[in-house]
Amino acid sequence: MISASHVREWLAETPFQPFRIYLSDGSYHDVPHPEFAWIFGSRIFVGKVSGSNSHVEDQVKQLSLLHVSRIEPLPAKRQPRKRKINRK
Repeated sequence: MISASHVREWLAETPFQPFRIYLSDGSYHDVPHPEFAWIFGSRIFVGKVSGSNSHVEDQVKQLSLLHVSRIEPLPAKRQPRKRKINRK
């Protein structure tokens, strides 16, 4: 079982490693920065980066710790390859 202290450890890690929270229903939520997640009692509030929608309820998801099945680091983003420029 994932506890609040377990999530706090992920948030306090230095340097911070972005992570993904998986729920028992198979859904997941990404935490790209420590300021995107807050823990209150048995709940985790996860901020969501959204486009043009400015409704707060669409930008913050409330998750119950009881439904958190695992936490894993986010896969590293692939950096685009730099093209070699042949200069003659």
